[in-house]
Amino acid sequence: MLRFIKDFFKGIFDEQPMETPTPATPKATATSEDNVPFDKEAFNMDDIKIYALSTCIHCRNAKKYLDECGVKYNCVHVDELVGDERKEIVQELKGHNPAVSFPTIVVKETVVVGYHKDKIDKALEKEGKK
Repeated sequence: MLRFIKDFFKGIFDEQPMETPTPATPKATATSEDNVPFDKEAFNMDDIKIYALSTCIHCRNAKKYLDECGVKYNCVHVDELVGDERKEIVQELKGHNPAVSFPTIVVKETVVVGYHKDKIDKALEKEGKK
């Protein structure tokens, strides 16, 4: 019986040198700078405004994506405003997005509600053609 168990597990516990993995060769990838469908210089800080909440992950992701696109924007954290300033910004936001949901991104005349990369790309392309 002992021999059966020994034969059964034979090879499992035998020490054999492990193969060293061959390093993967890095593939050449195009950077986002190479393939931008819009002119980043066509935008200044007043052209793109994002209404956001400081604690909202979707707002944070939208801002990060705009940063990756290399455009400048003006961000308003509505939850950090108080008093009349907050009321004024909420009224301004309602003009773009009556539901007052976040993030609301205004690219010149185009409004994108929520964090949708494809819609942000379309707005940037539409408003900042090369």
